[in-house]
Amino acid sequence: MRATEPLNQADRMDLAAHPIAPSFARRLVERVLAKWGMEELETVANLVMTELVTNAVNATGGDTSAFSKEGDISGIPQCVRAGLHRMGDAVVIEVWDASRTPPKLAEASLDDECGRGLRIVDDLAAAWGYRWLSSGGKVVWARLEAPS
Repeated sequence: MRATEPLNQADRMDLAAHPIAPSFARRLVERVLAKWGMEELETVANLVMTELVTNAVNATGGDTSAFSKEGDISGIPQCVRAGLHRMGDAVVIEVWDASRTPPKLAEASLDDECGRGLRIVDDLAAAWGYRWLSSGGKVVWARLEAPS
C-alpha cells in the first residue's frame, strides 16, 4: 500500500433483486479491487459476494414475474445493495436487503441444490455477521484478509 492512499475506502452498487444481480456484483468486485490494487482477493471476494447477493435476492423475494421478455426491470421496486469497504489490508463485503430475517448457516445434504452459501462464506471469510438497520432491513457482511 502506498503511503498516500487512504486506509478506508468504499464503493457500492444498487441492484434489482433478480437472479442476475450476482453477475453485476462480481463486476463491482473486479472494478473496485483493481482500483485498490488488491486483485489477489478477487477470486475469494467474487465467490463471497456471489453468495451474499444470491441470499439477499432470495430474502427479498427475487420476483421475476414482473420482467418482460426483453428483461425490463423498471417495474420491480425491490433491490439489494452490494458494497465493498477497504480497511487497511482487509476488504469488507456488505450486502443489504429489506428482509428482517437473520441469515442462518444451513446444513445442506449432498442432494440439496441450495443452502451452502453461508457455509462457503464462513469457510472463506476471516469473519462474517449481520446487523439490523434502523432504516429497515439488514446488512450481511464478510471480512476478507489480504494474503500475507
